[in-house]
Amino acid sequence: MRIVLAYFEKFIEMSGGIERVCCNMANAMSARGHDVSLVYCYGRSGMPFYSLDPSVKLYNLMESHPDQWKNPSLGQCVSGFDKVVREGLRIFSKSAARDWNESCKGRMIEKEIRHTFDAIHPDVIVSFRYETSNYMLHFAHVKAPVITMFHMSPDFILPDAPTGELKAIAESARAQVLLKRDIPVVERFCPGARVVWIPNAVPQYEEKADLGKEKKTYTIINAARLNKPQKRQHLLVEAFAKVAGDYPNWRVELWGGGNDSGASYAEELKEQIRKNHLESQVFLKGESTHIIDEYTKADIFCFPSAYEGFPLAMTEAMSAGLPVVGFKSCTAVADLIDSGKNGILTDDGADALARGLTFLMDSKEKREEIGEQAKASMKDYAPEKIWNMWEQLLNEVVSDE
Repeated sequence: MRIVLAYFEKFIEMSGGIERVCCNMANAMSARGHDVSLVYCYGRSGMPFYSLDPSVKLYNLMESHPDQWKNPSLGQCVSGFDKVVREGLRIFSKSAARDWNESCKGRMIEKEIRHTFDAIHPDVIVSFRYETSNYMLHFAHVKAPVITMFHMSPDFILPDAPTGELKAIAESARAQVLLKRDIPVVERFCPGARVVWIPNAVPQYEEKADLGKEKKTYTIINAARLNKPQKRQHLLVEAFAKVAGDYPNWRVELWGGGNDSGASYAEELKEQIRKNHLESQVFLKGESTHIIDEYTKADIFCFPSAYEGFPLAMTEAMSAGLPVVGFKSCTAVADLIDSGKNGILTDDGADALARGLTFLMDSKEKREEIGEQAKASMKDYAPEKIWNMWEQLLNEVVSDE
């Protein structure tokens, strides 16, 4: 089967969850004997942050005519006049402004999409973004069936989504969601959508955090893109600042990078650490290509996200046997954690988060008990099970044509 994974964003050198899922799927489908191509859109070419099987072919929509693009990012190539129209529309409707913006981008790349996909001649396309589906279905009019993936909670994405995206989701051969609770949400916003549930694959690590070991220093770890509105690492720093004086042998490690906004947020976090005199206990560690090494040395995973689709970093930490503390207000986190059994859920905010952390910091036995159950609960998401579900779906969609 000729499979295209379409993600019309930068992709190269990016270390986010979508990029990781994309590479994992490409590798898994290639290992199963399929002909896999990955199509992205950026003003320069390169290699992905995560490992990619050499058999997977990479295509960059911006590569064929690099001189026509005034900026590496497609969104920054929208003309001055079109931007004026967009901002005028925004006064009346955020959705209309986004529709106009996407129509501008769609017109810019429709020829490149057609040219690339005519060369690949795929049997099926898996779209990693709703915008990508919109460009393919409504501008390039691709012939192959499209499966649109959700990587974020539909409750968060769909209320303000552009009309073109909602129609593209409804017109897709299937729309895939990560949580069963998301199925009726997509059906409500995208009437006629054929929605299926397939969660993310979670590695089943042989390595495991040694929570019973006596240590000079214990570690609370967070691994996520540096992002203030969503990932909210500052809440972990704020929560730890409230109790750090009582736990001098505990430290916090923040793993992850980000784009330009992530860099400015990193500076904000550094200032927060300085103001709270936590330079010897809280550390920004940057990116890691093998985060399991850090999980096995840690004692607690803290995940203060406001919203998620299926929190890959958190579930990987659980698979490594780490007890997790997160917010019950984040539905994806709450769906995966049975509080007190395979993790701890708290109310939103730094005070409640501090109480959740100290509950585990005070008891090695609780950390071991909850860590064991966390690891066991991730067996339902073993890669072999998930890729079987995907392969079955791909075969069904191709057979429908």
